[in-house]
Amino acid sequence: MERADPDEMATSECWERLKSISLGRLGLSISALPAILPVQYYVDGDALAICLGHYSYVGRTADNAVVAFAADAIDSTTGLGWTVQVQGRSRIRNDLGAPVDCGQPAAGHIMHVEPVTVTGHRVRLCSFVPDLGER
Repeated sequence: MERADPDEMATSECWERLKSISLGRLGLSISALPAILPVQYYVDGDALAICLGHYSYVGRTADNAVVAFAADAIDSTTGLGWTVQVQGRSRIRNDLGAPVDCGQPAAGHIMHVEPVTVTGHRVRLCSFVPDLGER
């Protein structure tokens, strides 16, 4: 079946793109306010495993929460790239035996995101130069 948007990626391609990098952004609610955190992650089967690193306060509010995640890559020369978004439910794990002495209070705390939706698009950056003249 043909997709309506030719730049839309199939779910399988989204997962392949997510496997190709390890830095993304986690969107969640902290104290009833939206927050976007840069995080290291990896693909773990059909879920994302996100290292909370130094975000020790996240574990208290983000277990069993609805979260969003985004990762992307853009070639600065061509302006071509991709973006993938994942929405799902989080589950916080404190893996036994994980290193906790690297200077990051939440090292070893892993958030697993079980996806509900996975979407992605190929992107082309605009080539405009904004007019930042008088305001």
